[in-house]
Amino acid sequence: MAKRYYWLRLKHDWFNSKVIKKLRRIAGGDTYTIIYLKMQLLSLKNNGNLYYEGVEEDFIEEMALDLDEDSENVKVTIAFLQKNGLIEMVETDKYLLTDVPALIGSESESAERVRKHRAIKNKKDDVVETLQCNADATESNALVTKSNTEIDIEKEIEKEININNSALSPGKQAQEPEADVAAIILNDGTEWRPTEALFAEYVRLYPRVEVKQQFNEMRSWCLSNPSKRKTKKGVKRFVNGWLAREQDRAPRDSVRRQGNSFKSNGFNEFPQRSYDMGKLESQLLDAGRRKE
Repeated sequence: MAKRYYWLRLKHDWFNSKVIKKLRRIAGGDTYTIIYLKMQLLSLKNNGNLYYEGVEEDFIEEMALDLDEDSENVKVTIAFLQKNGLIEMVETDKYLLTDVPALIGSESESAERVRKHRAIKNKKDDVVETLQCNADATESNALVTKSNTEIDIEKEIEKEININNSALSPGKQAQEPEADVAAIILNDGTEWRPTEALFAEYVRLYPRVEVKQQFNEMRSWCLSNPSKRKTKKGVKRFVNGWLAREQDRAPRDSVRRQGNSFKSNGFNEFPQRSYDMGKLESQLLDAGRRKE
């Protein structure tokens, strides 16, 4: 025999109905509400009807046995239901829960299989439709992206034209020339040199350092340490740090200039001249003889 499934379709506001609120407010009302729900479920297969089969002394005792509830609680529940028109005796051994017939849901086992099969099929159809919509959207996005790319290219070309036109305009300043020093290799493979003004500033800030020679050292370091090369934004900080360390290492009483080294003599750091004393003495003697 084919199976059949039943369910109770309670309204979403079932607990908010006045009758159920009244039932729950009685002392022990939650227990009585549960008993009423169990009675409804027990009656589903019989279209809302409950039957007394004579197993117990009366309908209340037999219902307490079926529901596995205390007979006194079942008695109070049935009395409340009768008073509020929720149960009525149809025959001496038959009782009807008046609201239940309209709340019963049912289907056969085969109908359940068909329903589940249709649900799966509809889900697959929805997935296919969604994928198709996504494909259409992707194609549309691709067209938009292509259009945006073309616009960006046109903007770049227009920008380049404006730059070139500005460079040709009278009175436009030329780009500041770079200093004649070894270039520092950056992490992207490009090279960087300071401008002549920046190089002069390095020389002023680090008087005890041969700045030009240190650019040679920095380039050599970049060649030996490719994984530690600096970015365009970080190269100036790298140079400053390098030159500052060299400044700290240099003797405090020495001052160096590009391609020139000399020691301070205490006279405002002017270089001390060297003289040929023998030659000077001979020149003085010759000058004395001419006067005589």
